[in-house]
Amino acid sequence: MDIDITTRSEGIPDAAKDYARDKFGSAARIFDRIGSLHISLGHQKDGHHARCVAHLDSGAMLVAEATSEELRHAIEQGAEKLNAQVRKEKERLIDRHRRGDGGR
Repeated sequence: MDIDITTRSEGIPDAAKDYARDKFGSAARIFDRIGSLHISLGHQKDGHHARCVAHLDSGAMLVAEATSEELRHAIEQGAEKLNAQVRKEKERLIDRHRRGDGGR
């Protein structure tokens, strides 16, 4: 799985990038069909912003965003949102295969 991190603001420490890589990368432990993650970190007037776009092998794309006063909290909230979406997508695929109708 490829993980790309971009920063939209100056002053984002490398430790925060590593933390984001670890937190958002945990989605791969839930669902192994994630091809790549694109993480964007930045600071705006309303707080720190973390955004992650997950590209799945099926062609689907999941997007999770969070804003908080602290960058660490924004990363944690974004990772929780992404993990919830990944779990939901995995369950959807499992249910589709159980029904045997191909998702129709």
